[in-house]
Amino acid sequence: MLAASQQPPDHPAGNAAERFALGLRALRSAADGPTYRQMAARTAQSPGALSDAAKGGRLPSLEVALAYVEACGGDRAEWEQRWLAAQAELDTAPAPTPGRRRWPIVAAAGTLALALVAAGAVLVSRRGQEPSPPDAARGSSRFFAADDAFNQRHPHPRPEPDSARMVAGLLAPGRVELYTGTAGSLVYRATSGTPAYEVTPRKHVGQWGPNPFEGVDLPWDASWKAPAAGREWAVVIRPDGRAVECWRAEVRDGRPSCEWGAVSDTRGSSVSVTGQETGSGLSRLAGMITREEWKAGRIDHALSFGTPDNNGRYVFPAVGRDGKGEGPWRLGQFIWLDRSYDIDAETSLKPYERMVAKALQEYGAFNVKNAGEFSFTSEYGSRPPGSGDEGYAPLGHIEFAKYLRVGTVEPAP
Repeated sequence: MLAASQQPPDHPAGNAAERFALGLRALRSAADGPTYRQMAARTAQSPGALSDAAKGGRLPSLEVALAYVEACGGDRAEWEQRWLAAQAELDTAPAPTPGRRRWPIVAAAGTLALALVAAGAVLVSRRGQEPSPPDAARGSSRFFAADDAFNQRHPHPRPEPDSARMVAGLLAPGRVELYTGTAGSLVYRATSGTPAYEVTPRKHVGQWGPNPFEGVDLPWDASWKAPAAGREWAVVIRPDGRAVECWRAEVRDGRPSCEWGAVSDTRGSSVSVTGQETGSGLSRLAGMITREEWKAGRIDHALSFGTPDNNGRYVFPAVGRDGKGEGPWRLGQFIWLDRSYDIDAETSLKPYERMVAKALQEYGAFNVKNAGEFSFTSEYGSRPPGSGDEGYAPLGHIEFAKYLRVGTVEPAP
């Protein structure tokens, strides 16, 4: 159990939900920053639920809050009182002025007011507090909530001191490609009439965690095909916006099954709700370029990529890691094309290269997984404008070596 000196000090700033989230993040920092997967293993809660508890914006349930506290060695009784006080404050707080996002500032004293422990408090995302439009699961150009890290611009990233060396290593193999066409990621969009099946992973339950599909049926139409060898993931977006991400899908006698997988929510955060689909704990839909975006001629979100040189650390927006390598890259790390790059004046770019370059300049991209090469992914069956039919579209005309930068970003305040 943490000593009293390790508990967050009093702080009057923000509303009660924000202060409670600050306190949870400080508690986790004081406990040497366990990963959310490590915390989930100590409790009955999922990594996504524990991550959401510390985002702010709304007060987590008491059950989730106390699980978070217990996983970090905090005092359950004390934090239950803090939660009750925060709930009481929220119940009596005045509504914000219409048209302005303004939280009431309430002065609090003693242990009921929470704050960051001094240097080193871990910042966690405030993503997923507002739902996406209803068509989020129906081929919208963007997945996840508007305030998710992938849907936000990051104008002031913190540059990595070794950025140039890291870029050189990333480009060393000599090719940067876009996975598209038959090499893209398989995504199906279910309707209310699509048959749905209860699914239990064929393997790894207990070893890798509890059944990630518990309480969430997998829709599967008889006309759909399971992914071919070498493309092991299939993502099915349910009518309610939840995405069932199925690893090594098989279909026997018309019934689908998955060796393992995860569930994410396209209406909220790009962090998986249950299970694991990437080493970072982020959905496979995060950063994917859709068919609709190629048709529209614009990519309105950050991209995702992987590297073969990840180490065992991670930064926002990642919530976990799955490697113990010695490379320079951390999961969650951010890349972008420098603003000095005049993309419109670059006549050698093919139409799809120009779209990718502009997305990297406006939104950037996040490192989400271990991969054999530096590449980006679009939806299966998509046809980027100006590309061929090979399934792999080269990005050799983009001046990555000159303009690509590496750094990190912080969660939105």
